[in-house]
Amino acid sequence: MSPELEIFRRNPGNKPKCKNPIVFVHGAFTGAWCWNEHFLTWFADQGFETISFSLRGHGGSGGRDLRSLASIDDYVEDLETVVDTLGQKPILIGHSMGGYIIQKYLEKHKAAAAVLMASVPPEGLLASNTMMAMAKPDLYLQMFWLQAIGPHTLLRDRLGRAMLSPDIAEDEGMIYFGRLETESHRALMDMMGANPVFLSQTDLPPILAIGARNDEIIQSELVNHTAKRLGADCILLDDIAHAMMLDAKWEKAASQIAKWLEKNVVEKQDSTSKKSAA
Repeated sequence: MSPELEIFRRNPGNKPKCKNPIVFVHGAFTGAWCWNEHFLTWFADQGFETISFSLRGHGGSGGRDLRSLASIDDYVEDLETVVDTLGQKPILIGHSMGGYIIQKYLEKHKAAAAVLMASVPPEGLLASNTMMAMAKPDLYLQMFWLQAIGPHTLLRDRLGRAMLSPDIAEDEGMIYFGRLETESHRALMDMMGANPVFLSQTDLPPILAIGARNDEIIQSELVNHTAKRLGADCILLDDIAHAMMLDAKWEKAASQIAKWLEKNVVEKQDSTSKKSAA
């Protein structure tokens, strides 16, 4: 059973365009706040009901004392708890670890669509960590220290450049960096192969894998791999870093996702409604 979860909702502005609400799932070290900065309201203004929530032990959710013991399956249970409050199948949008949680959710549940943003691939973090350790050993070491001691100011420069592009305002980047927190050791181990994703391309909803071409954390090769593995569409964006929903060019990512949702969810929904009316 999930502890009390911090949940945020926005109703669609003007005329709702889609019956399926969007549920945003954050990644490691963050909370619902990472969606609330831009995406939650922006997608509501596009005509979607939007929901963000903090996984147990993150943000304002309960369970902080046991955060280090939380598993990926526990996080999936949190997502189930949120989805169970909805009257429709959700559109799921997850970033990094959040994309992995969505993949695990889809092992047992249906969704109207899924968007995996710079997502941990189905096989987990081993490939991305190996590539990072070989090509960017300084970043690999700082990721280790982020988990060990949290967002210390000594880590800000190198980690900041991996998370956010250089054109973001320095004070804004400092605020975001200061809100990071350590992640569950157990969840990280789950993503190192202890709890892999088992999905086949049959009976999956429409899926978009979207990533940053020069991402140093979830490399573009792995975004392509995830798309091929799941039979998903794939988009790689230039001039944007790993934390796409917070980056200076966040609207570029949001617009691409909205365009994809229009084609793969909204237009199909409208077509079905017209056929039913006929």
